[in-house]
Amino acid sequence: MLRKAIKQFKLGVKNPAQAARVLASEAKMRAGIRTLRSVEMAVTWICNLDCDFCYAEDLMHAQKKPPHMPVDEVRRITKEAHDLGMIHINVTGGEPLVRKDIFEVVDAIPKDVVISLVTNSTLLTKEKVDGLKAAGLSTIQMSYGDYYLKSFKRDLARYCVEQGISVTLSVVNILSERANIEHAFKMAEEDDFSVLFNYPMIYKDIDLDSEYYWKMRYHPRCREDNMFWSGKDRCPAGTHKVYVTNDGDVMTCDRIHAIYGNLNEEPLADIHKRMYEQFIKHKSFCLLETCPDQWRENNQRSGHNYSPELLGTRSDPFNVFEGTQLMNGSVEGSTMAKEMHAARVGKTDDDAPAENGTNGAETDGTPAPDAEPSRAPSSH
Repeated sequence: MLRKAIKQFKLGVKNPAQAARVLASEAKMRAGIRTLRSVEMAVTWICNLDCDFCYAEDLMHAQKKPPHMPVDEVRRITKEAHDLGMIHINVTGGEPLVRKDIFEVVDAIPKDVVISLVTNSTLLTKEKVDGLKAAGLSTIQMSYGDYYLKSFKRDLARYCVEQGISVTLSVVNILSERANIEHAFKMAEEDDFSVLFNYPMIYKDIDLDSEYYWKMRYHPRCREDNMFWSGKDRCPAGTHKVYVTNDGDVMTCDRIHAIYGNLNEEPLADIHKRMYEQFIKHKSFCLLETCPDQWRENNQRSGHNYSPELLGTRSDPFNVFEGTQLMNGSVEGSTMAKEMHAARVGKTDDDAPAENGTNGAETDGTPAPDAEPSRAPSSH
C-alpha cells in the first residue's frame, strides 16, 4: 500500500504547494477533522457523443437547454471548496472540451489544488493539451473501453505525459471489459500512465468483475474511487468528496443523483457539514454497492467489517439511495428530473428480478442479448 501511495502521489502532485496541501489534508483526515478533499464539478451537460450508457444521462436530459457553468461560478465555488480544504478537483460534464473557454475554466481554479479533467478524447488535440497545461491542468482522465477505442489516441496520451500532464485511463470494472483493462495496465507500465478503477453502476445486473478488481486494486498504478493517495478502503462520497452539477446541485458522487443542497441557495460549508455528519456514520467500501454477497466479499478481502445495514437499493439505477435512510436530508430536483425518476422506477419495478442481484464473482458477467451495458462513470 505504501508503494501505491507514493506512486499515486508522484503522478498526481505537480508542484510544492500541492504537495504541502495534500500532506496537510492527510493529517487532518487521519485526525478525524472534518475536511473536504475532492470535488467533482460538471461544468457543462453538453456532449458531442450520445452514449446509451452515460452516467449523467438523467441529469443531462432533465434540462431543456443544458447550460455551461459560468467561469465566475467555477471561481466562486472552487474558492468555497478551497476554504474547506479541497486538494483535488475533477472537471467533468458532459464533455468539458466542448467549451470554447475550457482554458479559462481550468485557470479559474487555485493552483495549489490538483486539477484533473475527464474527456472522451474525441476533441483532444496537441494544441488543447498545450492550452490545458498552460492553464494549470495536473491530470487528464481519458475514458477507455470498448466504446472509446476509436477515439482514444495513445500518441496523444504520450504527448500529455511529455508536457507534464499525468494520464489516467478511466475504466469500468465489468467482466466484458477485462481484456481492455488488462491492456490499459500494459500501457500504463510502458507509458507511465495510471488506471482508474470505476465501480460500476448497477444496470441490468451487470456487476463488478470482483476477481480482477481485487487482483489489481492495490497495484501501484491503480487509482480507485477512493481518494487516490489516502490508502483507505472507505468510500469518501458525502464526507471527503462531493459532486457539484453545472447548476449548483450538490450530490455525494457523480453516479448517485440524490441532491443535498444547491450552491445558489446556501454556502457549500453548510451543505458539506450536513452531508458529512450524515455520511461519516455510514462506513462502506463503495456507496454504489447493492449486492449483499459482494458487500461481504469486499469486507473479507479488505479486512473490514462494514455493516450492510444501509446497503443501497436497485429501485433506481441513478440513485441507489432510493428508499433508504441515506435519502434523509435530500431535496427534490427539477420537475422534469422528478418525472424521469418516476418513469425509471416504474420501468425498473416491472423488469426487476425478485432478489437484489448477484455479484460479479458468481456469474460469467455476460449481458443477456437485450441487456444494456453498465452505465459508465466519469471519474474522480
